[in-house]
Amino acid sequence: MEISAVKLRNSYQINYVNTNNLFVNQSALCVVETEHGIDIGNVFKCRKNRNNSSVEVKGRLLRLITKDDLKQIPEIESIEKNAFEKCREKAKAKKLDMKLISVKCLFDRTKIIFYFVAENRIDFRELVRELASIFRTRIEMRQIGVRDEARLVGGYGPCGKQLCCVHQSEEFEPVSIKMAKEQNLNLNSLKISGMCGRLLCCLGYEYKLYKEINEGMPDVGDQIRAGDITYVITAIDTLKESIQMRHGNRNIEICKSDLEVKGNVYNLKKEIITKIEHAEDDAAEEDTYKL
Repeated sequence: MEISAVKLRNSYQINYVNTNNLFVNQSALCVVETEHGIDIGNVFKCRKNRNNSSVEVKGRLLRLITKDDLKQIPEIESIEKNAFEKCREKAKAKKLDMKLISVKCLFDRTKIIFYFVAENRIDFRELVRELASIFRTRIEMRQIGVRDEARLVGGYGPCGKQLCCVHQSEEFEPVSIKMAKEQNLNLNSLKISGMCGRLLCCLGYEYKLYKEINEGMPDVGDQIRAGDITYVITAIDTLKESIQMRHGNRNIEICKSDLEVKGNVYNLKKEIITKIEHAEDDAAEEDTYKL
């Protein structure tokens, strides 16, 4: 069975659906039938599924979008705009402590979904009844987190590119402060937090690489002996695999390959110790030098 990943209109949800023998390209607009109803989706990825049980198929493609389908989108968007205003107005009148983020009306108009953020559980049963009587369709209220809010609203990160979460699948990958520490980043919360106030999603992208390289590197503050002299590690550059160490007024930069590890103890290779001794003789008036 051939499947495609489809991102539904005005939603962060990505569903894997049966292509239903339709030939579709990436970024094509299609009418999709899911367990929630009929909607318009953008083909995110196309691939063949060969007995891959890890992928759950949640619907099928009905057809490529037509001109008549496109003509209905402005009317649906008008319903969503009206529903947003009505819901916010009534929630305020009922003093419900909730922040409405987005409204989505399915293409077949069988359901309107309201996405909101709230610190606590909200009793919105009366609100749902009033909205159902106005729009004459099923009403669904979905409480989402601040990371989902950022994904729905969208925006640009400090890197200048669109937020990572906008392009992610439905589930967020866990991100921890350990990932920032492993990459020697400034732990200032403003530097490593996204628009949602949570840790940046991109911290997880290179974490495995940094962890692999750092496994063979000493930590800042560790001591390394070179003959009779003991140097203290002052800085680590993981990507360059370089190490800066200091003794008195002397700063030396070495490479990861200049070290050998015995147990948990780091030692300089004999040929590197010889280079350091010669460098100290040749650079008696200099404070910093590289090997």
